[in-house]
Amino acid sequence: MKQTYKFVTVAFAGIVGVGVAGGTALASAPSTAEAADQAAHAVRPALDQYATGKVTSRHRLAVRSRPTTHSKRVYWLKPGQRFYIKCWTRGQKVGHTRVWYRMGYSSPKDWVTANYVKVIKGHVHHC
Repeated sequence: MKQTYKFVTVAFAGIVGVGVAGGTALASAPSTAEAADQAAHAVRPALDQYATGKVTSRHRLAVRSRPTTHSKRVYWLKPGQRFYIKCWTRGQKVGHTRVWYRMGYSSPKDWVTANYVKVIKGHVHHC
C-alpha cells in the first residue's frame, strides 16, 4: 500500500511540475485518477505472487509471532477469513501437521498453523 502512495505522490509532483514548466504539456499528462489507477495495477502483481488461504476452524485462529504455540499471540483471524500466505515452514506439531504458514502482506513475521487453514488459490513455497 505504501508503494501506491509513493507512486501517486511522484506522479502528482510530475504533473504539477509539468504544469508550471509548460502549459501545453499539462494536457498530455495523466490525471491524478489515472495515475492512481496505474499505481494500483503496479501493486497487483505483488499481491498475486502470494497464495490465498482461508481459516477452516469453527473458532478464531491465533496468529503467532513464531511457528509454535508457545510464542506470543499477535492477533486473531475469524472463521472463514481469507488472507495471503507468503511461504511455509516446519514448526511445532498442531493436530496432524507440523506445517506453519507465514502470512504475506501483513506484519513482518506472522504465523498460523496449517492445521486450520485451507489454501484456496495459488501455490505456497517453502520459506
